[in-house]
Amino acid sequence: MEQKIIPMIFNIIDLEENAKNGDGLSCYILGRSYDSGENGVKQNFEKALYWYNKGKELDDPRCIYGVGACYYFGDGVKDDKNKAHELFVKAYQSLLELIEQEKNIPNRQAFSIFCLGAYYYFGFGDIEKNNNTAFKLIYDSAMKGHMAGIYDLGANFYYNGVGTEKNLRLSEYYLKMAVDAGLQRAKVKFEQYRNIYERGEK
Repeated sequence: MEQKIIPMIFNIIDLEENAKNGDGLSCYILGRSYDSGENGVKQNFEKALYWYNKGKELDDPRCIYGVGACYYFGDGVKDDKNKAHELFVKAYQSLLELIEQEKNIPNRQAFSIFCLGAYYYFGFGDIEKNNNTAFKLIYDSAMKGHMAGIYDLGANFYYNGVGTEKNLRLSEYYLKMAVDAGLQRAKVKFEQYRNIYERGEK
């Protein structure tokens, strides 16, 4: 099977402490946690936007991207594609620089790579949508233990054949990994896909 992956799970109290001490990544992970219901918290778009904005004040490109995503999807704010575009463009170059800076810190780099993958998946900012590049980046983030990356491999990329060949065996493998790590939306999706996995449909 694939390489050994240890999904990253975070303690919200520890993240808040680190965020208050000026760690932009902790602000981003808090934002993501509330944005998507990760690390044991319930989805809360207002809290997600609060923490993204805290990190944005620190000029963390992941958090600037996070605020942009909130405006793009209308999560916690009225959707504003123009505002989202401005923020995505603002974050992009700094995000690339951060990925380079973090090349020897894979557990931090995973989050920057995941954000970049979203640029190519959705066509954010001035980036042209490219599913192949999106898959490669999200796959890379997942191999580093990024929970949402692991989930996306199972729930989307391998299940639907986005940017890669459709592979239900790998879809089940990664989605089950996210389930076992306690990701609530993975449990819901796994139940949705269970019959298809059991039938072994292509």
